[in-house]
Amino acid sequence: MRKHVGYFGFLISVVIIFGCISNTYAQEINLTATVDRNSLTVNDRLQLTLTIHGTQDTSPPSFPGIEGFTLLFGPKISAQTSIINGVVSVSKGYTYVLQPAAKGRFTIGPSTVEYKGKVYSSSPVTVEVADTTPSPGSQAPDLGKLVFVELRTDKNEAYIYEQIILSFRFYFQKGLPVADIDYVSPGTKNFMEEKLGSQRQYEEIRDGIVYNVLELRTAIFPMVSGDLVVSPAKLKCNLILQQRRDQGDTPFDNFFSDAFFDDFFGRGQKRYPVERTTGSITVKVKTLPEQGKPKEFNGAVGAYDMDVSMKTQRVKIGDPITLSMSVYGEGNIQTINEPLLVLNNAKDFKLYPAESTTQITNREELIRGRKVFSKVIEPQKTDLKSIPAVVFSFFDPHAGQYRTITKEPLPIVVEAGEQEMPIQLTLSGNNIASAKQQAQILTQDILPIMTNLSSLRNQEDYIYKNPFIIACLSIPAFAVIVSFFVTRQKERLQTDVGYARDKRAHAIAKKRLAMAKSALSQNAPKEFYSTLSRSMADYLADKFNISAASATGDNISILLKQRGVDDGIIAEVSGCLTDFDYRRFSKDGGTKDEMNYSLKLAEQLITKLERLL
Repeated sequence: MRKHVGYFGFLISVVIIFGCISNTYAQEINLTATVDRNSLTVNDRLQLTLTIHGTQDTSPPSFPGIEGFTLLFGPKISAQTSIINGVVSVSKGYTYVLQPAAKGRFTIGPSTVEYKGKVYSSSPVTVEVADTTPSPGSQAPDLGKLVFVELRTDKNEAYIYEQIILSFRFYFQKGLPVADIDYVSPGTKNFMEEKLGSQRQYEEIRDGIVYNVLELRTAIFPMVSGDLVVSPAKLKCNLILQQRRDQGDTPFDNFFSDAFFDDFFGRGQKRYPVERTTGSITVKVKTLPEQGKPKEFNGAVGAYDMDVSMKTQRVKIGDPITLSMSVYGEGNIQTINEPLLVLNNAKDFKLYPAESTTQITNREELIRGRKVFSKVIEPQKTDLKSIPAVVFSFFDPHAGQYRTITKEPLPIVVEAGEQEMPIQLTLSGNNIASAKQQAQILTQDILPIMTNLSSLRNQEDYIYKNPFIIACLSIPAFAVIVSFFVTRQKERLQTDVGYARDKRAHAIAKKRLAMAKSALSQNAPKEFYSTLSRSMADYLADKFNISAASATGDNISILLKQRGVDDGIIAEVSGCLTDFDYRRFSKDGGTKDEMNYSLKLAEQLITKLERLL
């Protein structure tokens, strides 16, 4: 009986395995037609490949109708099977070699194949045949369709601070050797950007040509509203093409040529420099709606969630509670501000500034990450039963509306602190008399041997107590400590660009203000306002670790507000930047008194900002 059960189990396993295999291979198939080039001369050869994707168990596809070409030989049959992440993919290709019969523009018609009662067709392919070149190798090939570039965004309209995916794609014909690639990224003024993943490589068919594609993707976040332009990207490279040799007259001479040996020894190769430039992209950036904006909203745009936790629930009055507020999701994680605590009474808790850590958890498709705020609060009363509720608001660009996450208060138990005993440093009048009466010498035996204090004197001046000796002994230790901190400071200035820019911003601004003062003394308004505008813009760019081109009035206002700077100072900074730029390009440079006032105003603002930032 057990033997039959074993056979029965084995049969079931076989059925399941073959069922899985049949399901794997029972996918929808398709038929594609590709050529090795779609621009050639009458002396060239054209390779046409008909590929059946999804199965290898079919009859050969029908040969398409072709005008202007003669079939030389074929088909050459190739089969391919690959398994990626457990998914089996198969294909079978049929390659033909064709000879152009005349010049002109020709269309290779669709091919068909029948599989399980259904007929599948390929798309037609257009090929252009030119006349014979005057002398072989004397003219460069038409590289227009061999190599091209594209710049795309996933959306042409977005909200301010919304995530936009910018992709640069480099197309070059499959099998085409490309070397010395030099890429110049597009300009993204008024955008913050984050790199997405690593370089992507894949194949794509266009107009019957199989192209290798290299794709670079970046997440960009618009910082101001309006029509923002992403400037073109550029790419330079060298194409290494094999020059065609003089060959025999028969098709067999052409087919059995020595091109292999030419490629192996590098004979007949020529480098063609290629430079390609993409078009620019205009993105319409909308301001966030005022309708429905919650009072807790602080500029976050994306799709987020929040967790709140704490380490202890039983504390005494004045003991610290570390509150962990974790905001995570999709968007510009770096600029998220701290969630708000909903306090019923400001005197219930003593609050301290939160410390934050940011982690980008995913850079493949979109920027996703987590920002954790660690905030210390101290309860001030014993009747408190819970910590305050935590609220975080953000704007969801996909839904086009604001959303608010509220985490309910967490329970705590607050106990009274230990009573401190008062220290009495003086005696009252009644106690003085009693204290004097109690202070009596009972016997000489318990007193020190030397009771005459006037006889005590310093016997010797010890050298280790000499201040000069102590100072000399402290010098090596002090030098080591100073050297450690100086070295650490230098290393940080060399490795942390943002920190270095922040520390050097004020000194650089002072030097440029001195240059502006020199221009003022020479009565050169344009040079004066140009130097003054650059001083303010570069100072703010260094403080916020952004490019100088991004230090516009609107962008700086947003960044200053995020740092908690007073609205009055923000208005002064924005007004100065606008006024200085206007004066730079205006014919009216203003009087010398106005220039002197502008210089003093810039010095005062930079001094204020240095204290606040």
